[in-house]
Amino acid sequence: MTTLPQISLAKLSSDATRLEEQQRLRMACEEYGFFYLEHGIPKEQIAEAIDASRRFFALPQATKERYGHASQDVYPATARGYIPLHGEMLHPEAGTDPKEMFDLGIEKEGDRRPFAGITRLPDDALAPGFARSLLALQATVLNEVVPQLGGALADLLDMGKGWFQRHFSSPTVLQRVIRYPSTGGTAGKHTDGGFFTLLLQEELPTLPLQVWFRGRWTPVPSLPDSLVVNLGDMLQALSDDRFKSTPHQVAHNGPAERISLPFFIYPNIDARLTSRQGKHTFSVAEMMLRNFESVWEKGNGAGRARELQ
Repeated sequence: MTTLPQISLAKLSSDATRLEEQQRLRMACEEYGFFYLEHGIPKEQIAEAIDASRRFFALPQATKERYGHASQDVYPATARGYIPLHGEMLHPEAGTDPKEMFDLGIEKEGDRRPFAGITRLPDDALAPGFARSLLALQATVLNEVVPQLGGALADLLDMGKGWFQRHFSSPTVLQRVIRYPSTGGTAGKHTDGGFFTLLLQEELPTLPLQVWFRGRWTPVPSLPDSLVVNLGDMLQALSDDRFKSTPHQVAHNGPAERISLPFFIYPNIDARLTSRQGKHTFSVAEMMLRNFESVWEKGNGAGRARELQ
């Protein structure tokens, strides 16, 4: 595989091209679990979020740590806020990852359910444009990408009319900003736990993202005007294991640091879902909490990391 399949959001949304594009999407889900998505998000909006994130990460360490997990009034606290270098371990064999991050979600005051509520974010005086640009990008992704792609994936699951609208009426979103240092920035091998992940990233000549495909790690280049989509463990379960939640890792060694902006998309936090053939049933909240416990409390890694030797 020299590159991933390319899917067009515009073609998925058009009556004239939807059926053909859905068949290409089905192939991508069954054979790869990863694909490029031509998305239409304004380049300027992505660039603004990346620039503001780089400025935040350049702040003094003590300033950034004021927004760490201990400062966040959400459950679990590890779902929001700043994480320093070597603060997370995605695979126990690899050890802690040399990357730093900031996590946020859908900001909804008074929502005390898991993975909900308000993130304590730096204000514009301290980190100009950081909160504003990230939340604006979140709104664009949730309004212009998630419904169209999610609806198409739900159609492939053949779960019945209105299934996606019912179970994603108030989706759970883990939005992350990651800075990989210029030398040795990594994310250990893992799978993602959700329905799907959307990755916006800088277009760099290096190939840090690697996907496990046909028994080897395959580098994934950045493509202009496209984001990378990978399927998560929840979608694999809901497809009765027809679709692939593919292992991946990051190994960044380049002339400059790398900023990436992943969005981890999950169904409504209160949903309890069963696959079409009945092989898998799970609570969204329980599955998410087990994965966070594996990463942050037990040190067993993310997703199916324990299966990846």
